[in-house]
Amino acid sequence: MPFIGLTNEERRDLESEVVSNDARTRLTRLMRAQCAARDGNVELINYNRYINIARSLMGLSVYRLEPDDWGMYQNEEFGWHFGEAELVMRRPDTATFVEMLGDFIQQRMLPLCEVNDILAADNTTVRFRIHGFGDDVSVEILELAALEDEGLEKEHPNVRLLVERMEDAFARKDYSAVLHACGSVFETLAKNVFDDPKVETEPLGAFFDGYRKRSALPSPLLDFIRDTYARRNHEPLAAHGATREPTVTAKDAAVLIEMTKTCVRLERRLAEPEQKRKGLDQKAGTARASGRGDQVSPPHRKGRSGSDRN
Repeated sequence: MPFIGLTNEERRDLESEVVSNDARTRLTRLMRAQCAARDGNVELINYNRYINIARSLMGLSVYRLEPDDWGMYQNEEFGWHFGEAELVMRRPDTATFVEMLGDFIQQRMLPLCEVNDILAADNTTVRFRIHGFGDDVSVEILELAALEDEGLEKEHPNVRLLVERMEDAFARKDYSAVLHACGSVFETLAKNVFDDPKVETEPLGAFFDGYRKRSALPSPLLDFIRDTYARRNHEPLAAHGATREPTVTAKDAAVLIEMTKTCVRLERRLAEPEQKRKGLDQKAGTARASGRGDQVSPPHRKGRSGSDRN
């Protein structure tokens, strides 16, 4: 059976999965390479296909290309598509992003091996497989133990893995370990949002002000992240060895786990690319051609005869 999307269980598994901006950028470069063609019109049509699959998955209106009176596409078309293409990989939340990649691979629009290599290098738990005579595509969400077996755990491990460690520590009643893992999640999340290699080796406290400016989270949640990270640095056994007893209670740890999951989910949902998307959608949808349903109107253009096209 060809790829038909994620199950509800798979979507739940991916709630705390984070695909970094670096991985999304690398996949954008791969998409550009796949779109490239000697004929500019063919290249534009290739971009249009990627864009419309992505927009459909996100519930956005599709964009139908229409040539001018001479069968050519105007500069406005190229400009809109090149700009929109840069958002294809950056807009979606993780589950929608994975479904989009599955569609691209199933349609032979992206090569499976290269996509898997990028996802593995980013320490995600998502892999795609091809099976059957029809080269049907399926998605595999690795067990966290398998992720560790792949040797992919790095200085800043996968967020989903850290969340799982929080849950395990809570089950063992090791509440200071919950706080430790929580701080690691926040630091990883902040570095992903900050998106600057200069902060990769820095602790969260060193660049928190910059993260606050870039984050889409509301101030109370950012204050919670800051205070939690500061507490981790001073709490006995949470970050350093100590002779004093930890003060983190079971109630504290339960709140930490749920708040951490909420911050991870909201950061992507409220991310800056989504805000940019809304602005682009407003511009693209200011004028709609009659009878085109939910399709986006093309940019304003003129045919070579000088008459306006709608």
